[in-house]
Amino acid sequence: MIRHTSSKRETILGGMRVGGCYKLRAFHHTKDYFSNVGTFAYNSETSKVNVWKIVAGIDGTRNSISFKDKTNRYGLMLYSKDRARFYWNKYLNKKNSTFYVTKGLMGRGVSFMPAHKKGYFLRHADYVKGKKSHQINVTKYSGKFAFKKAATWYAIKSKC
Repeated sequence: MIRHTSSKRETILGGMRVGGCYKLRAFHHTKDYFSNVGTFAYNSETSKVNVWKIVAGIDGTRNSISFKDKTNRYGLMLYSKDRARFYWNKYLNKKNSTFYVTKGLMGRGVSFMPAHKKGYFLRHADYVKGKKSHQINVTKYSGKFAFKKAATWYAIKSKC
């Protein structure tokens, strides 16, 4: 069951406390974590930049989040048609940096839907044998089992 609660002190979306730091482990590839690889968003087992601070959506949308690095210097933003990339805070476009947290498409975990693109989700690219990293894109929900696996992550509480 996904939990959304809020009080004057804290807001919890999808089991993640806004203001807290988390590692996002891929649902199916248990060694892969949501990571920054050369400013692009990847699911990677080798990248060391894989702890994210979950902050309230920077465009002000209710019950939404934005991803920032643990030092709060840069964040995730959608660019082009379907890519996800990390930019310095001063360059972040508010609309393209805000996501809703939904119950994981696999029935557990979490999935992320851009606030301005309903029906689309962040998901990693298809698995390629021998590749250690898979780029994260925004794709329209297809309902296929493989899509659901690729768009689901487990949030693991981490130190900031």
